[in-house]
Amino acid sequence: MTQSMGQPELNKRLQELFGADAQSEGPLAASGAGLRLKGLDLCRPLNSDQASLLLDALAQFRIVSIAGQDLTRFSLAHFERFANHWGAPVPHPNNFMRGGKPAQSDGASDGPFELIPFEKRSVSAVNTTFPDQLQCLAHESPTVLVTANFHGPVKEGTPVRIGGGGSWHTDIEYEPLPIYVSMFLAHKSPTARDAPGGSWVQDPDVGDAQRFGPYFEDSDAELMRLRKDLPLNGETAFADAAAAFAALPPAEQAELEHLQVRRRLNEGDEGWLAPLVRTNPRSGIKSLHSPIWASRPKVRPPIEVEGMSMEASRQLLDRLEAHVLQKQFRYDHLHAPGDVTIWDNYMTLHNSPPIKANIHSIDDARLLYRLSCKGEPALVLPRRDPAEWLEAHIPGGYTTPAEIISL
Repeated sequence: MTQSMGQPELNKRLQELFGADAQSEGPLAASGAGLRLKGLDLCRPLNSDQASLLLDALAQFRIVSIAGQDLTRFSLAHFERFANHWGAPVPHPNNFMRGGKPAQSDGASDGPFELIPFEKRSVSAVNTTFPDQLQCLAHESPTVLVTANFHGPVKEGTPVRIGGGGSWHTDIEYEPLPIYVSMFLAHKSPTARDAPGGSWVQDPDVGDAQRFGPYFEDSDAELMRLRKDLPLNGETAFADAAAAFAALPPAEQAELEHLQVRRRLNEGDEGWLAPLVRTNPRSGIKSLHSPIWASRPKVRPPIEVEGMSMEASRQLLDRLEAHVLQKQFRYDHLHAPGDVTIWDNYMTLHNSPPIKANIHSIDDARLLYRLSCKGEPALVLPRRDPAEWLEAHIPGGYTTPAEIISL
């Protein structure tokens, strides 16, 4: 377990390992979460000491943003190589088929693994929207998810639409080995500020059809208010589940540490038990891991607390979700082009904000690339994950090609 670092000590270590221009800013959130690092060039391979320091920083701050990568040099291959230090990169379900159907589909997720060629992925349309102004960074890797609010040219006169945001969740918590770390590389952030109040979008009217979506219609009113309190300028919304756990009375912490929850991939599955509270192995910080009764509403089955009925499970977990989503545990991260932002899924919740679609102007474009990782960190590359472990936990047994690691 590492010792927590103060700002002077952290800056000293950064400059020793990354050079005189390296520095940190943080915490970024009132809860103590969030760290911004500057002066780090991720085009260069990390040595073991550099990787260890970054792992320690995430273990302490839960969210780490490494600012200012030069997108004329920093490629998605560099991004994937960097991700290998945090865990084994996982092919995203949007990028492959299972048993002849998209892996993101509901129902059974077994069957032969088949990669979808990039030109047949829905995101390939991104490059046709502003063809002379904005193109995705070149890539073929199935681990890269292109996250954009534009998917091809829009007919003149088509009205801009504003979505109401997503649901609070952690990434792929419904599998026996959940996602450990996820990260965004920001390519383009929206700059148009034409909504009343100067924000990118107006706060969606919760009196309309978006009042509950995508949540269940019988959700508690105060919990819905907290869920729908989302940022309005293209930020990723975070909630600090470690600080929220630390704020609970010691007696309640002790009770929660003994609880196991049964997660299922599909209705009717037996599922598996997972701890509700996890301890970070590097920092020793304890946190609630996805304390949400239905983190994929109407898509994945709600979870049961072992020894409780489904109704009692929902009451407990709805109360914990409302606790975690309080303002003092929230942090909305504004992405800037060239930033790599990493978060620990065991120690945070996150959500996508209200976003414009059917956009006509590049000023409204939001383009990010996401990678997620499972398993243990690696100080030295290439990783040495056993073939049987990869087969069990990584779709298709995928590993990053040697030519990417040796960049």
